[in-house]
Amino acid sequence: MTTARSFDAEAALRAAGLRATPGRSKILTVLAYETHPLSIERIRTRMGSTLNQVTLYRALEALADVGIVTRADMQHGHAHYELSAGRKHHHHVVCRNCGRVEDIEATHATQPEREALRRTKGFASIDDYALEFFGTCNRCA
Repeated sequence: MTTARSFDAEAALRAAGLRATPGRSKILTVLAYETHPLSIERIRTRMGSTLNQVTLYRALEALADVGIVTRADMQHGHAHYELSAGRKHHHHVVCRNCGRVEDIEATHATQPEREALRRTKGFASIDDYALEFFGTCNRCA
């Protein structure tokens, strides 16, 4: 897993063809310290941000579009974001009671995009996928 000390936000932004603005760099630095996806509000809080919510949302979407961050749906009615640069593709298990999130690697399918593409009739390509599992953690059970 990428640690905050080993992640170079400015290099990642430049490699993706984005300007390394202070706001984008700060967003990536905040996410580099986290082990689980964060909501926009949590990102703003951790940034001590003067960025307004719309600017932060646009920056996160731009970062997601180039693959530096990943959007996750935790069924809270809003998106969560995590650093994807330097991390293996993984999924999340979310407790419906307390919100605990655990990362897991899905071993059931090595190439789910290829399998989905084989089964569809109207798509030429699939380049990414997301899968979250929901249930009750041991502490809440």
